[in-house]
Amino acid sequence: MMMAKKWAKFLRDFENFKAACVPWENKIKAIESQFGSSVASYFLFLRWMYGVNMVLFILTFSLIMLPEYLWGLPYGSLPRKTVPRAEEASAANFGVLYDFNGLAQYSVLFYGYYDNKRTIGWMNFRLPLSYFLVGIMCIGYSFLVVLKAMTKNIGDDGGGDDNTFNFSWKVFTSWDYLIGNPETADNKFNSITMNFKEAITEEKAAQVEENVHLIRFLRFLANFFVFLTLGGSGYLIFWAVKRSQEFAQQDPDTLGWWEKNEMNMVMSLLGMFCPTLFDLFAELEDYHPLIALKWLLGRIFALLLGNLYVFILALMDEINNKIEEEKLVKANITLWEANMIKAYNASFSENSTGPPFFVHPADVPRGPCWETMVGQEFVRLTVSDVLTTYVTILIGDFLRACFVRFCNYCWCWDLEYGYWQK
Repeated sequence: MMMAKKWAKFLRDFENFKAACVPWENKIKAIESQFGSSVASYFLFLRWMYGVNMVLFILTFSLIMLPEYLWGLPYGSLPRKTVPRAEEASAANFGVLYDFNGLAQYSVLFYGYYDNKRTIGWMNFRLPLSYFLVGIMCIGYSFLVVLKAMTKNIGDDGGGDDNTFNFSWKVFTSWDYLIGNPETADNKFNSITMNFKEAITEEKAAQVEENVHLIRFLRFLANFFVFLTLGGSGYLIFWAVKRSQEFAQQDPDTLGWWEKNEMNMVMSLLGMFCPTLFDLFAELEDYHPLIALKWLLGRIFALLLGNLYVFILALMDEINNKIEEEKLVKANITLWEANMIKAYNASFSENSTGPPFFVHPADVPRGPCWETMVGQEFVRLTVSDVLTTYVTILIGDFLRACFVRFCNYCWCWDLEYGYWQK
């Protein structure tokens, strides 16, 4: 009997230990108690995304980047692993590293740094095979994780008809029993009351005859504006990429911050403002909120996918130019080596001998690597999106919250209820 109690206590403590090991579990529970389960679900989703990306990073870092760094040829051994002599003075500057040039360009972060041998190191590690298998594992893991999450959501669904007994379901299931804050409880009560009023209004509106032709025209007009926005977004990205290719031919010292980051900023701003336009266009369609949300998410997905597709197509010309330039350098490298050896031998007299001919890898001409160029563009785009998101949160949410917080005491009305917020 005593052993059974100790075993039960051990299992209970072990479960508590496992719960404590889950990242941010206690903080998410506190948020859930303060703001409800709907707000906590957002942070649960962020934690899930963080876990998925952490697994993908561990696979890439441990099986590709780390073996190349430990067993591959070191920095300075080959021209493609060495910063050119003309760029050495500014290779470690912050502005250069921010654009992922200089030392960042000639590192394990980008494809051009890696060797083309089948095996590396004393373990004969097959890096090309590892690169291929890691790509397959990342795709397979992402697919399985998403499939598992979808299956779990389907299993949690109780089934049944959602269109019957709507009022009864709203009465008995609308309350969030995880709320532990009085102010949050009041807000939830007001939200439930508003939902009932909206449901009654929708039911009354459904019984009123509507102008079908006007609704169809407005929905056609909204979709026309959506396609116009998508087309304009693609054209702006194509135009920005072409301008960035023109700027690449100029001296970087003569370019300003906007010229250097124009393409990334255009894509980030389009991703930030176009969903707002889609939300405005949805007002013309007059769909049910759930249907409008599905259309909005589908249009945002089409926007992001289309922007990425146009971005890659616009880079194809730059890739072709890099390939042609690389072929030209490879064709002239033999002539360059012959001239260097001839000049080196001419520097000695006929009866004297010198050390073997050697040229430092930093002085060897090398062609551009289009794989590294594409990787740099995607990394810059990611960094630009992150910075734009933080600036938007700082300006759009934090400063507005500070204004409402400190000006609410001396304002003519309650800003927490009357101040506009999305």
